[in-house]
Amino acid sequence: MDAMPVAADHLVGLDDEQREAVLAPRGPLCVLAGAGTGKTRTITHRIAHLVADGHVAAGQVLAVTFTSRAAGEMRSRLRAMDAGTADAVGSVASVQALTFHAAARRQLQYFWPRVVGSTAWELLDRKFAVVAQAANRARVQVSTDDVRDLAGEIEWAKASLITPEGYAASVAQIGRDIPLDAEKVAAIYSGYETLKADRDGRTLLDFDDLLLHTAAAIENDAAVAGEFRDRYRCFVVDEYQDVTPLQQRVLDAWLGDRDDLTVVGDANQTIYSFTGASPRYLLDFSRRFPDAAVVRLERDYRSTPQVVSLANRVIAAARGRMAGSKLQLVGQRPGGPEPTFSEHPDEAAEAAAVARSIKKLIAAGTPASEIAVLYRINAQSEVYEEALTAAGIAFQVRGGEGFFSRQEIRQSLVALQRAADRGADGELPHLVRGLLEPLGLTAQAPAGAKARERWE
Repeated sequence: MDAMPVAADHLVGLDDEQREAVLAPRGPLCVLAGAGTGKTRTITHRIAHLVADGHVAAGQVLAVTFTSRAAGEMRSRLRAMDAGTADAVGSVASVQALTFHAAARRQLQYFWPRVVGSTAWELLDRKFAVVAQAANRARVQVSTDDVRDLAGEIEWAKASLITPEGYAASVAQIGRDIPLDAEKVAAIYSGYETLKADRDGRTLLDFDDLLLHTAAAIENDAAVAGEFRDRYRCFVVDEYQDVTPLQQRVLDAWLGDRDDLTVVGDANQTIYSFTGASPRYLLDFSRRFPDAAVVRLERDYRSTPQVVSLANRVIAAARGRMAGSKLQLVGQRPGGPEPTFSEHPDEAAEAAAVARSIKKLIAAGTPASEIAVLYRINAQSEVYEEALTAAGIAFQVRGGEGFFSRQEIRQSLVALQRAADRGADGELPHLVRGLLEPLGLTAQAPAGAKARERWE
């Protein structure tokens, strides 16, 4: 049986807005897509349509997203659509669907000898040791959590296009919460860059360097820019609300003076702001490209109308968002129970009430595997673990450690047990503080995101 043409076959099953996005003219397109609205389906169908209609060869399309899993999902869907692609323009499975970093790494491996020369480079996928060495050279005493926070701070600075020389002024201007004194962070950041530049005759590049060097190669070498822009002519960016200034710089270098760009995102789903990401590029897309088509996907196929309605009310109250960026989702699934809201005097009372509700659900026939408890930070798991245990409800902790399984908690219990065994003298509160504070269990929250997260 002959395969149907893509233009006919792959428009089947799309809703009106998805179809509008897929059929939008080649050129700048902004798809504002809420949660559960079928954005990945829309992206892959648009790519297939552009290829099948001869607007671009499949090998000239570069689709980028933020996680390897999302890129893999996109490649899988493109392969599944491959049957109807015309031979003249190539198989849609040959579309490059990669993360920003994976795309930059491939390009840098190809162009590096031409723009740098014979100096070898190696990917630094774990920067902890180099940051620790830089701190030591700067004569700054740091803990393990401090080093993790410093590594994260350096990543934020590079993603925000902030150099060591400009770091102190930049964080002062925005009032950023930083792990150490700004001058110390800047000194360690500078030392880190110096150490990477010559590591036993090799240059070490971290993940941000992949982007920086790729952008610089295209910006500063006309031959490199020309070859790359001949290779890729159409770009698709998923989760565009989470691009950083550095990623936008790379995208600008890729594009040059062209505008064959499709972006998909939702300003209300920004989750990587701690890495320097900002929704402003999504919000400003129509200003940058005045002729851009804008399509809004607002049919939510994931959640019940009751859940969608509640989400709409919460998002409507969000501050700092342009009115036009807020999507009014419409639930497409059959109706379900109304969400309920309750208040409790403290966390323990809340956890106990949750445990009672779960016990009633199980008694009424709801499978335990269909019940989930979500909490904001890992430290909150303790009170729920205790409440569920007290209620005789078996549970699993997913996506994190159980409270009493955490290293610092196990170490603390061992230290307390040893002190009790040897009959330590002194006031109990003073003794306990002396045992716990060296393990990071202090009365006051430490500076730095990683250290504070563990403390909380």
